[in-house]
Amino acid sequence: MRTVGEPDDKRASDGGRRPTAPNAAAADTAAPPVAGRDDRWPVRLVGQRLRDARQRRSLTLEDVASAAGVTRSFVSAVERGETSPSIGSLYRLCEALGIGMSSLFEDMGGAESNVVRRADVEGVYFGGEGVVNYVLSPRSERRAQIIETRIEPGGTPGQEPWSHPGELVMATVRSGALELRFGDRVAALGEGDTIAYSPAEPHSWRNPDEEREAVVLFFEIPAEY
Repeated sequence: MRTVGEPDDKRASDGGRRPTAPNAAAADTAAPPVAGRDDRWPVRLVGQRLRDARQRRSLTLEDVASAAGVTRSFVSAVERGETSPSIGSLYRLCEALGIGMSSLFEDMGGAESNVVRRADVEGVYFGGEGVVNYVLSPRSERRAQIIETRIEPGGTPGQEPWSHPGELVMATVRSGALELRFGDRVAALGEGDTIAYSPAEPHSWRNPDEEREAVVLFFEIPAEY
């Protein structure tokens, strides 16, 4: 692993750090959904759960949009499953609704058990572009979580930094490469490299390779999804 100083990436996207919402124009850029049970699963299910949470709290689309720093039309499109927010925007929508990110993905992992068979794990799309996640740890275990993330060339959950509650994240690159940004610091990881960091620190990551898929194992304490 090598770490070098580098200026912040100034490109706008719909992602962002959780505590500070970017302007609505930046937040409304979205990536196409990943194919699954149909061409919009689980994007459609996540959108439905966001809408249910909003309606339970008697909030309008305008209320949520204002709190999350996005536009009303963007929130509406996400709820209908017509567009996919970055992971940063998804965190801000959850915060505006007073719910945890994990509530959006409950019951996606099949029957609860302390044994998980890799063949039974379905890919889940948490946001961004070119990123599919496989939760390998039991869904009933909330003290920690292991996620296998497959990242297409250039794929990222969001260009802008984000953060979320938690004690520790460790990431090990199984194949390919991973680039993580922490402010003006960049950590470049290759196959076999591992990094540990606090999820509360604003960060972003991407697959810098233009040709090869990256496979990364994320170990999180406690479970987030």
